Amino acid sequence: MFNVGQVYNRRTDIHGHYKGQQYGGIATPAAHPYVFIFTSDAGEEFGYSDGFSADGTFRYTGEGQEGDMQMVKGNLAIFEHQNNLKEILLFESVSTGFVRFVGVCNYICHHIEQRPDKNDQLRDAIVFHLDIVPQSIGNIIQSPKVSYLTKPTKSKSLKQLRDIALASTPLKADPKEQLTHVKYRSEAIKLYAKKRANGLCEGCGVPSPFETKSGPYLEVHHLTRLADGGADCPENVIALCPTCHRKAHYSVEAADFNAKLIEKALKIEENLL
Repeated sequence: MFNVGQVYNRRTDIHGHYKGQQYGGIATPAAHPYVFIFTSDAGEEFGYSDGFSADGTFRYTGEGQEGDMQMVKGNLAIFEHQNNLKEILLFESVSTGFVRFVGVCNYICHHIEQRPDKNDQLRDAIVFHLDIVPQSIGNIIQSPKVSYLTKPTKSKSLKQLRDIALASTPLKADPKEQLTHVKYRSEAIKLYAKKRANGLCEGCGVPSPFETKSGPYLEVHHLTRLADGGADCPENVIALCPTCHRKAHYSVEAADFNAKLIEKALKIEENLL
């Protein structure tokens, strides 16, 4: 239906096929089993601040521009998506009218915090903790509890780290268990990228600039992420030397360089599978 990383015209490609609200951050088409959610930097002026937290979950601000947010309409659709057998599909804005598909999400929990509304008045805002389901070239690995709650360490093999990074979180697990798994998965993908690189920058092929107590120094770069944060899967990460990492972020040719890195990561993963 939608491919992770691909850009779509919101009006024609999404609402043209599935209907639902064409404006705002949450669309709930009645005739389809989906909840479409959209994130954009433009929402910050209304107190919306979305992004990845340290525990690996994506924090998504609910809807409601004025006054306290309520658990109704789109917010309720996110909260009850599992009971209603609907999938949450996350998109990020890339330009006027166009959005990039980030992935399928699962609700874990939410909290209330004080944020300004469109009138700059503090109000209760609903902040959802979402787990972006890892999607890979191969099949998503369905792991038993003993595996998906395994803490990743440097001593684990490349395959073991990959399994942890791709393991799906059981929807019926309690929120604390789900949050622990998301954190482990985030840690696993970083260890995986560095172990896969084996001391060489996956961008330029040059050995890491120096050794640390934990091994060769390389920085993990995410290739298709929201505000440089995002769903963790093997072909979405690449281990780079500091120079290549800065080049991927700040050089005038950053876009072209990232496109080449995406191709490299895909090729590396295809050769490993």
